[in-house]
Amino acid sequence: MVKEFEYFIKKGDVKTQKPDMNLSKATFKESMERLEFSKSLLNIKKSKYILENAYESMREAADSLLYIDGFKSFSHEASIVYLAKKGFSDSDIMELDRFRKIRNGIKYYGGDCEDSDAQLAVKLVDRIVHKIKNIIDKN
Repeated sequence: MVKEFEYFIKKGDVKTQKPDMNLSKATFKESMERLEFSKSLLNIKKSKYILENAYESMREAADSLLYIDGFKSFSHEASIVYLAKKGFSDSDIMELDRFRKIRNGIKYYGGDCEDSDAQLAVKLVDRIVHKIKNIIDKN
């Protein structure tokens, strides 16, 4: 992923809006609930459902940061790229983007995923979401 966040603003995939702490908190709460749901599915449901929910948890958490800073994203890729502005590592961003692509394959093309990818997604998203929580708590 080589695009900068500003690319998505210029393209119209991200709009500026008034910062909204209430929406941020509500969205982050949903993110945490979805992450816990993902964890509860480990080893009992198809891996694709685990990965999809873990990924959506991350996207909601990333969007909660965007809302605080006065943005609304209409692009999953933009939400992931925005994490670079918040100090997330390139390797974590690349791995999240890999999960985005797997999720798209599942959602739109009848794909599936490996158990190992679902487990990795939950671990990574858990770490990312908790880091986002720390950022939100500082605001």
